[in-house]
Amino acid sequence: MYWGKLPGDAPDIVIEWKGEAFMKRDSNYLFCALANDKPDVFAQPLFSKMQPSFIKELELRGYDVTTLKFSIMKKNGGV
Repeated sequence: MYWGKLPGDAPDIVIEWKGEAFMKRDSNYLFCALANDKPDVFAQPLFSKMQPSFIKELELRGYDVTTLKFSIMKKNGGV
């Protein structure tokens, strides 16, 4: 996960999955966990108020997300 630009896109958070099918699923999970807004479970009706994503929260706190780098690898033999 890093700040970058894919061909034809504007600069944004990039989550790399290296073409491995099992990594695409995990990359989608990482994106959902860190880059999607979450519903405020106390708001009625549900989804009427959203909490900022982790990435947006970092920006709100004054962090420069263009410097973001996150790396993790599967353990040997893990799928």
